[in-house]
Amino acid sequence: MADTQELTDLAQTISQATQIITKHRNAEDGDSSSTEQMLKATAQLIQATTDMQILVSGPENFLKNMSLAYHEMTAMAVVVEFNLAPLVPLESSITFQELAKQSGAPPGRLERVLRLLFLRKIFYEPTSGSVAHTAISRCLVTNPELTAYLGHCTHEAFPAASRLVDSMRRYSSTEGPSETGFNIAFDTPDPMFSFMAKHPERYDRFNKGMAGFSKHGGRSVQAVVDIYPWDKLNQAVVADVGGGHGHVAIALAKQYPELSFVVQDLSVAVDAGARLLAPELKKRVAYEAHDMFDNQTDKKIGVFFLRHILHDWPDEHAIKILRALIPAMQPGSRVLIMDLVIPPPQQLHGLHEKFIS
Repeated sequence: MADTQELTDLAQTISQATQIITKHRNAEDGDSSSTEQMLKATAQLIQATTDMQILVSGPENFLKNMSLAYHEMTAMAVVVEFNLAPLVPLESSITFQELAKQSGAPPGRLERVLRLLFLRKIFYEPTSGSVAHTAISRCLVTNPELTAYLGHCTHEAFPAASRLVDSMRRYSSTEGPSETGFNIAFDTPDPMFSFMAKHPERYDRFNKGMAGFSKHGGRSVQAVVDIYPWDKLNQAVVADVGGGHGHVAIALAKQYPELSFVVQDLSVAVDAGARLLAPELKKRVAYEAHDMFDNQTDKKIGVFFLRHILHDWPDEHAIKILRALIPAMQPGSRVLIMDLVIPPPQQLHGLHEKFIS
């Protein structure tokens, strides 16, 4: 009886959220309050449909389905590794055989991989034996930074996550940056960022992926631009600590012409970023190879900005990063931290809590 009532309640939530989203999408213009309402309704709809799947599947079937999710991540790894998306025409289709020939992927296994992805609306089969784009797969062509993010997930994060159990047994009493599933997966004593710095193709993909991940939502670059009164900093020099290719500093420099920026990261990242910098910004955006654990020495820097940096490190190392700022700080210096803070359980909507946990 309880399941029946919960099912009815979820159906009502889904219906109400769908009406709000439909109304918003049909409106030509939406004010900020309606946009906020739509975002809330979207989160409610996703959570309610997820809860309904769990409820109607039943506990055993839900666990069985969840245990098979690794197949989808592996299928996406195939898409990234063989660069499949750009080989599929945007406005037509390509046969399985031709796609296999162009990509170098084994035809039989390629077809099985794609048929799994069809079920997730990633590519589809318009006629027997052919492949075409859906709205989702099209993103992998039109947004190469998103593809880079997926590549990091499939080629670095997923292998590391798969060795979590091993790391928990091997390093049961410590949580050092070299005592992780990543170290076991890649057989390295180096922390992840040091390892990737020795493999420029991995680090370049990571930084491009972070730029792609920062295009939408609460972690977007636009949120950085809007959330803080940067215009009150006058003509300050801002250090973007661990800033990768500099996509955040560039966005801020375009919006606030009175500010100057120094993008600090390992040399493999800043060298790539400097090559991509638009000429009109070179007077106000500089790149500096700098290890964030080393002391800062440039006293011209008035603001140290750490965006999504500290959550990557154990507390002991996060403290070292912050202490390294002290030698360059003077009266009036600022440290701005933008990062994920995990609240007590059930304080956030389930969708958001899952994302940051």
